[in-house]
Amino acid sequence: MATISCHHARAALGGLRDTSAHPHATLQAAGINPKLVQLPMARINDHQMASLVQTLWAQSQDEFMGFTEHPCEPGAFAYMVNSIRRCESLREALTMGMRFYQLLTKDIDTRLIEHDEQAEIQVRFAQPELDAEHFYQEFWMIIWHRLASWLCGVKIPLLQTHLTHSADISDEHRSELSIMFPGQLYLEQSVNRLVFSRQHLNHPLIRNQREINTFLKHSPSSLLTIPGDDQTFQHRITRYLNAQLKIPLEFPDVGSLAQHFHISVQTLHRRLKQEGSNYQQIKDNIRRDLALNKLVRERLPVHQVAEIVGFSEARSFTRAFKNWTGLSPREYCKFLK
Repeated sequence: MATISCHHARAALGGLRDTSAHPHATLQAAGINPKLVQLPMARINDHQMASLVQTLWAQSQDEFMGFTEHPCEPGAFAYMVNSIRRCESLREALTMGMRFYQLLTKDIDTRLIEHDEQAEIQVRFAQPELDAEHFYQEFWMIIWHRLASWLCGVKIPLLQTHLTHSADISDEHRSELSIMFPGQLYLEQSVNRLVFSRQHLNHPLIRNQREINTFLKHSPSSLLTIPGDDQTFQHRITRYLNAQLKIPLEFPDVGSLAQHFHISVQTLHRRLKQEGSNYQQIKDNIRRDLALNKLVRERLPVHQVAEIVGFSEARSFTRAFKNWTGLSPREYCKFLK
């Protein structure tokens, strides 16, 4: 199961300021241990994150989740998606959907811009200070990118992502951004922009009403898992390794891995480096996610988890776990009790 940095859970709570909901109660309602969110390096799974968004929607009765001056009535997104279903092309669908929100609110201005061989989704927030951690800015941009990919059944690669975020964001946050928005990433920009090839705007829409109903029923899970992070080479490797998992964990050597992808070892290293990753990091992330699941969800003893994730002794596993989370396995479990 994929995991997400707790940064997103902490940031999502920023819109609660005008509601009576308590952050701890909100997290518990979403199946998230409030203590876990306090840990700077902790992670939750994608289903928990989706549940948190659904909980915040229900509590606030605001699809903008409190991050804008004026609330957005529940049902607006569903109405928009149903309205654009009969559009002939992705260009027409995006234009119509964005026009809907331009008429609905002045808090977020979303536009489709075309120039030369590129297209871009441009987003401006009227009061960005209401979203200090940039949670909803990122979420809103993910919505449009992944909705577009889903509507036409094509994984639309991002060429560039421009964000108004400060360059002083944490390494944890920056790492998550590279996964959420594959491609070149630019911070401290004047406007938020997603840049992709213009040719994708010509794609026809392929979704029928039944598919749309299912998509909306499972939102935002459908938006968190629709094409996005699976475009990266590191995600392709992760997906392949997870499909081959054996207990205890064993990973192929880099030569065998390169052979599977029909590339040289040098090319494999270069492509991962371009994405800010490496093979060791990918293996560590798989070990980390499996270890967290076995410790927290299944409550297995430390020595057994160490064996499962491929460590010959608990001491080595403890050192690695502390590097991943900032705490030893026992400290981590004790903190969550």
